[in-house]
Amino acid sequence: MKKNSPRKKNISKKRNTSKKKSYPEANYITETRAPKKTNKKRYTKKKKNKVDLKEYLRKKVKAVWDARDVIIIMAVILGFCASLHFMTNYNPGNESAICTVTSVEIIEHEDPYWTSGEFETEECGIITSSKAPDGIPIRKYLQNFETGKKYRAYKSFDTRNDEFDFSVLRFEEVKE
Repeated sequence: MKKNSPRKKNISKKRNTSKKKSYPEANYITETRAPKKTNKKRYTKKKKNKVDLKEYLRKKVKAVWDARDVIIIMAVILGFCASLHFMTNYNPGNESAICTVTSVEIIEHEDPYWTSGEFETEECGIITSSKAPDGIPIRKYLQNFETGKKYRAYKSFDTRNDEFDFSVLRFEEVKE
């Protein structure tokens, strides 16, 4: 290496520098080693009693996230109970009407698996039914109806308050 290289100069400067004292001179007087009195005020951050809205929401979301399994289980239990109620008590008020059937028509829709029936009646107008009770195929169920007989028609959820032209869950033959 050359004698006047910059690297060599930097190294020599570092070696020749004097070491500083381990304590700061601003806080101590060097002769007596007593602490120097300063008029500096220390500012500390005061704690707020108010809770920040974002922090509050974060804590709530974290609490909900931690309890997610309990929430999911409760939702499943409530859904199961509600489905049991609606499956077993699909007509709790026993809303029905007694109608005399004059004609039965089988209606085919675009979907080959969905057929429904239209019943023309004297007292109730046109009644529609798309399901057969007890797992009987809808075609066989609709072919069993006799014209001129009276049937009790149990109304579905959608049309319970209608007196004419409603949909039906099932029929029962009325014996006189």
